[in-house]
Amino acid sequence: MALPSGPRRVRVIAGEIDTRQLTTRLLVPSAQAPNWSPFVRVAESIASRGRQLPAHSHDHEEVFTLVTDGFAAYQLADGPVELLPPGAARLLVSPSKTPHRVSPAQGGAIRWFNIVLSMPDGGDGKLDLQSAGPGGPGFELDLVHVRPLVGPSAPMHSRSGLECQVLTFTEDSATIPKVGRDRRGLFYVLSGAGTIDDQPVEAGEAALIEAAPGVTIRGDLGFRAVLATAPRPS
Repeated sequence: MALPSGPRRVRVIAGEIDTRQLTTRLLVPSAQAPNWSPFVRVAESIASRGRQLPAHSHDHEEVFTLVTDGFAAYQLADGPVELLPPGAARLLVSPSKTPHRVSPAQGGAIRWFNIVLSMPDGGDGKLDLQSAGPGGPGFELDLVHVRPLVGPSAPMHSRSGLECQVLTFTEDSATIPKVGRDRRGLFYVLSGAGTIDDQPVEAGEAALIEAAPGVTIRGDLGFRAVLATAPRPS
């Protein structure tokens, strides 16, 4: 499939609320974005002790999990339970069927952001669980704090080519992060409001990005979002 020859495309979508098991804001797949390959599922969820996500399996997928509020208990298969504070992240590389679970660890509710990608054929068939703590390294760019989580300069590394970072605006500012014409991007707003390529976005909304070397993001103090990109399917 050839790359689009026209101007870059940025499309803003709102998450669909799903309350069948717990409260989930589902972005992919949804009515507005039924397919955004290689992104299989993108969602933000809230769970409490009374409404939890049961253990479930991933097969030939990479799963990125970022805890945004509360303390989560993370368990892979029958392994030990890990306590994840706000800001902690995990990347599960699952070449074969592997169960895992995210649940509340210390009363109250937890909130987390989740990306599932399909893995390319071939390569290393070894199961891998990588971690990033809440106080990981970052850098300042145009008055924006950038915290890389997955990618070449990040603590976690994807076999599918996923790159992911959290952007936190420390005051009214604008920045132009790189995306790449050969990649698809997803920009999800965790808190606050701003614009991406002059299109307004607010908490719970995402922008799907395609054929863009970069995008212009503007926001006020408290604007916080996740930018994830992955190679476009051929």
